[in-house]
Amino acid sequence: MSQVTVLALQGLTCMHCVGSTRKALEAVPGVTAVDVALDSAKVTGDVTPQTLINAVEQAGYHASLA
Repeated sequence: MSQVTVLALQGLTCMHCVGSTRKALEAVPGVTAVDVALDSAKVTGDVTPQTLINAVEQAGYHASLA
């Protein structure tokens, strides 16, 4: 069953950052939808919040549960 996870994002300053973060989250297995803004991301899918946070961190930005 899909769940919606909202992340608070830090370190994004432009639309390139938003795109990089979106790609990182979309690449996570189980993610079905991603909506990223400069300060937050809403992710739908069957994925743990920590997995999503790790994906954002690997992309070079910071995330936490909102």
